[in-house]
Amino acid sequence: VASSAPTAPSTIASVSNLPSQKELLDKSSSSTSSATASSSSPVSKSKSTPQGGITISSINYDGQVPKTESDEYVTITNNSKTPMDISKYYVYVATTGNQGPTFTFPKSTTIKAGESVKIYTNEIHKESGGYSFGSGKAIWSNKGGLAVLKDGAGKKIGEFKY
Repeated sequence: VASSAPTAPSTIASVSNLPSQKELLDKSSSSTSSATASSSSPVSKSKSTPQGGITISSINYDGQVPKTESDEYVTITNNSKTPMDISKYYVYVATTGNQGPTFTFPKSTTIKAGESVKIYTNEIHKESGGYSFGSGKAIWSNKGGLAVLKDGAGKKIGEFKY
């Protein structure tokens, strides 16, 4: 399913109505894999090199649910060729420079090779892992921000700026 979602805000203004190279690349890559977001929600995708196979691969930072944006989510992907135990790994919002809302994966959590899970702001979707921050309000800024992923020992696995 191809996504026609707008990309994250760019720091370079465009004078043309033609799509940028990044937009074409994003559209091309999303047409070869299953889309993970609603076609009208902005989703920012990572181009970073995975560390240890686990990465923050995207953030749907502008939910459709009025006021609470409970349908926002962050996607965690296992890019390795083996299942990865991510028990006690945690993801947090760091937009203000401090550790904000935090989600910690429960004991015995494994992501299969090449698969992803989503952590929603305040919804449970079993088909994508069933994880939620449990926040009653939006946590991902629509103006851009930062997500950080750490392992159970507190070592930074990666971050995602959007």
